[in-house]
Amino acid sequence: MNARTIAIIGAGISGLSAGCYGCMNGYDTTILESHNVPGGLCTAWQRKGYTFDGCIHWLVDSAPGPNAPFYGVWEELGAVQGRTMVDHPVFWRIVGTDGRSFSLYADPDRLEAHMKELSPVDAEPIEQLCRWVRKFRDFGMPVGKPRELMTRFDTLRLVLGMRGYLRDLRILTDTTLASFSERFKDPLLALGLNQAIGSDAPLIALVSTLAPMSRRAAGFPLGGSLAFAKAIEHRYTTLGGRIRYGARVGRILEKDGRAVGVELEDGTRVSADVVVSAADLRTTVNGLLDGSRQDETHRVLLESGKLYPSCVQVSFGIHHVIHELDECLGEAFLVQDPLRLGGVDVEWMTVRSYGFDPSLAPKGCSVVTSILPGDWEFWERLRTNRPAYAVEKERIANACTDAIDKRYPGFTESIEVLDVATPATFERYTGNWKGSFMTWMLSPEFRKQHGYVRKTVPGLDNFYLASMWTFPPGGLPSAAIAGREVIQLVCHHDKKRFVTTKP
Repeated sequence: MNARTIAIIGAGISGLSAGCYGCMNGYDTTILESHNVPGGLCTAWQRKGYTFDGCIHWLVDSAPGPNAPFYGVWEELGAVQGRTMVDHPVFWRIVGTDGRSFSLYADPDRLEAHMKELSPVDAEPIEQLCRWVRKFRDFGMPVGKPRELMTRFDTLRLVLGMRGYLRDLRILTDTTLASFSERFKDPLLALGLNQAIGSDAPLIALVSTLAPMSRRAAGFPLGGSLAFAKAIEHRYTTLGGRIRYGARVGRILEKDGRAVGVELEDGTRVSADVVVSAADLRTTVNGLLDGSRQDETHRVLLESGKLYPSCVQVSFGIHHVIHELDECLGEAFLVQDPLRLGGVDVEWMTVRSYGFDPSLAPKGCSVVTSILPGDWEFWERLRTNRPAYAVEKERIANACTDAIDKRYPGFTESIEVLDVATPATFERYTGNWKGSFMTWMLSPEFRKQHGYVRKTVPGLDNFYLASMWTFPPGGLPSAAIAGREVIQLVCHHDKKRFVTTKP
């Protein structure tokens, strides 16, 4: 008997994950990818010997441990075996106009001492933040069943397993970084907490970042994002999966309320027993489908959900290493005069050095990036006027160069290569809605309104959604789990036991 076939749209991390787990469970899988490399948003690009990374800043559960459930997933996907991880002792450094700097150390003891030295009067909220980081060092969300398959017993077991954390989780998810920062009298600490992840983000986002970093389980994989994606691609093809590059899907084929395959933009049809879309949600339900098949949560989110903002990434190849940035994941500093760049008022300049990864630059050289907020509508309008588009990119590049040079004198003279990627660039390259690098903001209000995002659409059997858009706020773990859970749903439908293997 021939294996059931699965056509997967997109070779991003979620599509590769669905392909890997599909092969592990005996399905005949084919991934259809419009680009010529894997990874989707997990990507990098080369310019004159420099590799500019466009995705990974830190990888959740990059090291094994009893509280690192995602590490097992990365192992199943072949992404971490033999890969060196670099752990930074400082998550983010914020430099104020008064010359003081605030380092968000991963080690909660070091963080507490540092923050109290900066502002002894803020001892109470400082101690509370560091208590949370210590407590959540031992916490890891289990990787189990999809929400669609969880019984009351499964839910009860999950709750009981987290019973020592539930009260804190409730507080951390209901408190935004903006509201928590208001408890600080010192303006640098308040600004720094707001700047670290985003003022609208829940406090759990910061705590759940510092906690794994504190146990050296949120490192950067040497080689960067594209190498990481290619490792999963290798795992997939080794398992027997196939990828067709340059194959842009135009629509999903239906018959009698069932998905039966896809049609490529060139008219080629690919039949399949199951279709999985790992493209973003809007492209899938309003493009590959006709827009009539929408779960109510999908409709509400697409109409009014608040997206993570898009960004502009300015990348530099320089002929030395800024060693002052070695210990931190990144740095933000206030510019002397706010700038209007790309339709956005910019008060903070960010800078990150990749000098710790020699594979990304020629010997003795390094890559430096600066991430600025992006206004999608501004760039969408401007892209129709190519000369104006080029002028604005040059303005941004010059502004970043000047600001970083003031902070690190001699920076301008060291530049060998410069590249600017706008929200329009990310949208064109990946197809992600409005060029967003994540999905919806996981605010306290979001959690209350939406229990979870379904991975199916009404009235269409044998069709599944596998992108990170089904796991807000998104990111690599969300993408990997989305692909994994979709295959769990397929196995459940086919009355098969879901299995996993490691290389």
